[in-house]
Amino acid sequence: MKEYKTDQLRNVVLLGHGSSGKTSLGEAMLFNSGAINRMGRVEDGTTVSDYDEEEIRRRISLSLSLLPCEWKGHKINIIDTPGYMDFVGEVKSATRVADLALILVDAVAGVEVGTELVWQYADEVGLPRAVFINKMNRDNADFRRTLQALEQAFDATFVPVQLPIGSQADFQGVVDLINGQALRGPQAEAGEVPADMADEVEELRISTMETAAEGDDELITKYLEGEELTEEEVRQGLKAAMLTGEVVPVFCGAATENLGIIPLMDALIALAPSPRERGPVVAQTPAGEEEELLPDEAGPLAALVFKTAADPYVGKLTYFRVYSGTMVSDARVFNSRAREEERIGQ
Repeated sequence: MKEYKTDQLRNVVLLGHGSSGKTSLGEAMLFNSGAINRMGRVEDGTTVSDYDEEEIRRRISLSLSLLPCEWKGHKINIIDTPGYMDFVGEVKSATRVADLALILVDAVAGVEVGTELVWQYADEVGLPRAVFINKMNRDNADFRRTLQALEQAFDATFVPVQLPIGSQADFQGVVDLINGQALRGPQAEAGEVPADMADEVEELRISTMETAAEGDDELITKYLEGEELTEEEVRQGLKAAMLTGEVVPVFCGAATENLGIIPLMDALIALAPSPRERGPVVAQTPAGEEEELLPDEAGPLAALVFKTAADPYVGKLTYFRVYSGTMVSDARVFNSRAREEERIGQ
């Protein structure tokens, strides 16, 4: 198994109202990364995430699923979650171990009850957020209307970093407002921005640069002195502002058609925080005292179990996130809930 440094990890939870496209987005990301060679469909019961018989029968997610994939030298741990609030425990467990909440919003339905609830869950654990406006290929899809609904529903600064090229049946891809490229088709082939979008793209590109500059003292000084920020500096400023919760980057696409997904994955590598960038966590020592720990493999072991499952072939499975130290099989670790040591299995 390939090993990754902490800075190469991205832990991203997919949140949203039921049927907003979380499972389909996870499927497209797995396909683009080469983890699977064919995209499954929720309607056919062929997705990686919804593998349980009941999930296949109902065509909805009933529990969280972990979908790891490699993208450009980084490992993205995608956590797919149920959208229906009967399974809120799964959603809250997932937000607890993620470093970024990617909230999916239906471009037709807009902000829904589930959108507001998952926003609150991310708030409860101080999770940075980004928004993916999905289903841009559907009839009555409207990016600007959906963006306006987000601005009215939540107290945050929403910053589009992409614009859709076309919409509904004519949806072709996205314009990246950081590098100014038009990215069309499932492979995100770079090309010229459509002439009828040029003015809007330039206006929003400048607005995005201003927002990025405000996220970093050095960048705002440079910008106020009349210098234009580089692409890397814009990403740096947006990431800093997103980490504080002040700014929410907005992306768009159509997950089932794999449109806008490669640009999204590139953005997750550039903008989503690594565990190290999220900073220290508070853990409990065997003595019952609280201690701040940095994500350091040489530090004391601190891990959180966020899911257990029974597999008919391998038995009980335990999913956990390591916040500090290193977990190895057959090691003895202290269980803070049971107040005793126990052995870690294979």
